[in-house]
Amino acid sequence: MIRPATLADLPSIRPLLDEANDMPYDLRAVAEEKCFERGYEGAAVARIAGDFDGISVTCGKYLRLLGVRRAARGRGIGTALLRDAESRGASVVAAEPGNYFTPGVLESMAPFFRKGGYAETATTNNLVCDTPVGWRGSARVARNGQRSRVLEFIEEHFGPIWRFEAARSATIVYVEHEGAVAGFATHEANNQGLGWFGPTGVAKELRGLGYGRELLLASLADLRRLGYDRAVIPWTDAVEFYRKSCNARLAHRFVILRRS
Repeated sequence: MIRPATLADLPSIRPLLDEANDMPYDLRAVAEEKCFERGYEGAAVARIAGDFDGISVTCGKYLRLLGVRRAARGRGIGTALLRDAESRGASVVAAEPGNYFTPGVLESMAPFFRKGGYAETATTNNLVCDTPVGWRGSARVARNGQRSRVLEFIEEHFGPIWRFEAARSATIVYVEHEGAVAGFATHEANNQGLGWFGPTGVAKELRGLGYGRELLLASLADLRRLGYDRAVIPWTDAVEFYRKSCNARLAHRFVILRRS
């Protein structure tokens, strides 16, 4: 039996996620955010299989999560949850804009989805870096009316999805060029409590002036202030930029798949 999950199920969902998680991050710590908080495409829909043997979470066409307790694997529960998600319109594995756990699945997990009729559409990376102590530069925290001004800049230059994601962050830093917002960076927008950086961006016509590095280091320094010795830089192919800017290194590679 597969049924809808509610917030009342959260105490039982957390240990299920512990036993079902094959990803390299603490899913239990972000259980409420990933299972019940909205994404850009609307409300999250969490579904439970059996006596908390498995779980799926969808948002629009995106499969945000799919997990089965290790002790319950091999019984077709994962396939049943996947087909149930598809019956409600899911066709993309992870890579959900605005609220995601990981930007895809680990390459070792891709064969399960390929067997189920999915094809790889892209690959991407998560990086990791140490956070700096006491960075001081020109980037500032957007407070009060400045926050809405920066969010408007984000939507104008990077679209409504990035605005949605950035708005979920408690802190947005920004830089100006000749009195206008030139770029921004956020952290703790996704996977709050795990020390994730981003999104970030600089106006196209102002790239190459050092603003991207300035924003990155200011955001990482604030993560350090919040108690994170290490930051995750997710969903990026700009490996060389981050290596040069903050000595980031490749942590994990992910595959994004779509039902073919």
